[in-house]
Amino acid sequence: MTYLSPKVYIVPLQMVKMYRNLSCGQIVWTGSKRILKLCRNVVSLKNLFALFLISLFLVCINNRILFGKFTLSTYLRKSNMLAVMVVDEHSKASVTPDKGATVPAQKCVLPKLEVNDTEMKKFYSPQAPVKCPAVEIDWVHVDNGTLKFHPEVTKTSQNRPITCNVYPLVRKPGDDTVEWGAKIPNVKDGWRLSSDFFKVECLRPSKFPRSYVDIHIGVAPNAAVEKRFSETKPPANGLSGLSLLVLGFDSMSRMSWIRRMRKTRNYFIDTLNGIEMEGYNIMGDGTPAALFPMLTGKHETEMHEARRKFKGAKPVDDFPWIWKDFEKAGYLTSWADSEVYMAPFNLRLLGFQNPPTDYFMRPYYLGVELLRKMKKYKPYCRGSIPIHKIWLNWPRDLYYMYGNKPKFMFHFYATLSHQDNNELMKADEDLMLFIQDLEKRGYLNQTILVILGDHGARFAKFRASVSGKLEERLPYLAFRFPPWFDRKYPKLMSNFKLNTKRLVTALDVHETFKDVIRFDGAGVGNLKERGISLFKEIPVERDCSHANISNHWCGCLNWDSLPVDDDKVLAAANTAIEFINNLTSEYRPLCAELNLEAVTLASRVMPNKDMLKFKQSSDFDGRVAEFTENADNATVLYQVTFSTEPGHGQFEVTVTYSPTTEEMAVVEKEISRINEYGSAPACIMDKNRQLRQYCYCKGHKS
Repeated sequence: MTYLSPKVYIVPLQMVKMYRNLSCGQIVWTGSKRILKLCRNVVSLKNLFALFLISLFLVCINNRILFGKFTLSTYLRKSNMLAVMVVDEHSKASVTPDKGATVPAQKCVLPKLEVNDTEMKKFYSPQAPVKCPAVEIDWVHVDNGTLKFHPEVTKTSQNRPITCNVYPLVRKPGDDTVEWGAKIPNVKDGWRLSSDFFKVECLRPSKFPRSYVDIHIGVAPNAAVEKRFSETKPPANGLSGLSLLVLGFDSMSRMSWIRRMRKTRNYFIDTLNGIEMEGYNIMGDGTPAALFPMLTGKHETEMHEARRKFKGAKPVDDFPWIWKDFEKAGYLTSWADSEVYMAPFNLRLLGFQNPPTDYFMRPYYLGVELLRKMKKYKPYCRGSIPIHKIWLNWPRDLYYMYGNKPKFMFHFYATLSHQDNNELMKADEDLMLFIQDLEKRGYLNQTILVILGDHGARFAKFRASVSGKLEERLPYLAFRFPPWFDRKYPKLMSNFKLNTKRLVTALDVHETFKDVIRFDGAGVGNLKERGISLFKEIPVERDCSHANISNHWCGCLNWDSLPVDDDKVLAAANTAIEFINNLTSEYRPLCAELNLEAVTLASRVMPNKDMLKFKQSSDFDGRVAEFTENADNATVLYQVTFSTEPGHGQFEVTVTYSPTTEEMAVVEKEISRINEYGSAPACIMDKNRQLRQYCYCKGHKS
């Protein structure tokens, strides 16, 4: 590459394939910068960009040779070169990340999974929202830290008022036992909560039913939190004291979320401008393998023994939980998980000896189990409220109680989605409404909202297909920043958006969380660090070995070079040409039918063999992988560069091959014209210019 100036590069035309999707004047990404392709025939005084280039004519080439009186256009014609201008990194131009324009090539090639994948359709079953029986109205409810009586109940008991007693839920040492505390008698409407979780027992002298008992949940004022707010200000080197709200969902892959949570996703992406990370890859089997790196920066095996019935095991309190850092930074902290027996830190592990955060939801779910001995609930309901809404209402109530004061809230939900992804559709509308409420009240203007899955579905039938294995390894991860964040931190957001198609792990998310309270700077991430903040550019050279991902969990695809005369390569090229000819068939009187002239480059991409052979974890702790020898049904992608006649058009195409059906398929977005077509499609420009890269006009003279 010949260096012209700090902003202009001259590259041989042979290298134009790196910019194969570029039209003259088009801007695309390359690494962390944007590039502008200037073709020879557009570099002139009439072109706006040429005005910039002319000022750079008298520059040194190879340290000695000057352009002299030559124009840049003349130089490019004589030297068969192409000009590429680097545009300001903070340009507001609309750009599209493109793997073909990445210099150097991205090491981790992400699989292109389909929303309407045939194999995955088998597991899709629409679900209606949960409707809890109205006859089971709650006599009382919690409103911003106070107990309120239902109007219907008080109206029917005006002469002889109802009597209600409250029993706070008391957490015993350890993480598995609770009990009802001392009775608080005869509480009245408007009673201020003294406990987050409590049982209410009520009686009324007339009207059926005469009694009521249930467990309730709310946010009781916390003096320690209020003191922390008043005495500790968020760090000056943090990101403006932003709150962090993380909503995690068990077993939700990126594609499963797109298929099933349409209302939430449409609002999150289209209205709130949320950002999805397409290359988020799991680091191991099960929920702890995702949450430990994210919340501690370490894998389970790197910390002290905490497994039940293992020698020397002790609770997980001493682990380096990131909420401890947020607490020191003056934040309120909360951790919530919706399961009792399947909880990520309790199923195999000893859980917490003491409450890990200011607000901790596990005692509530233990209390529900305690109350089951005397009260039965309808499926998916707790009284008149869907169980998922109780989980959603708690972070909402934390906002209602503490407003925009800084919070770290990590709330994980497994009840609906763990066994069957489809079940989570029951909560789609309520989740959307919850996020809408936070936005309308202004809370999201001071919050980074994160939605994520721990992994994709893991049941055997789903894992049996290659698509299912890949989806398991690529869970959902998305961030939403306040509207002002992009303006205040343009470089951070530039890097963040660039990373949407890079290989990302839970360790990277951990580093990103840390940056909220101790920002470490933007720039390019260090490949030697296994965790890289998403506010830094993740290098294109990163692969699973850099990211601390073992082969059988790696979702990246492997590229292998192939001989250009390979039968499958030739079949792929001819499949693409047939597709192109079908596109132009309507204009056959004008456009010549193309034929294969030569294949110049070919490669094949497949998931790595360890990933294909992985069957399941063979131990309870998810640390030992079990493999199968069956790895032959994987879809194969062939990327072929070829030329056609007449006209010597050069194309690069990705063709999908199914070993099961022995069929090849191509879609138009996977075809790139990589050489200039000039005036060859002139005959069609006023009829259908969308086909210009495919049409070689009959009778055209080269």
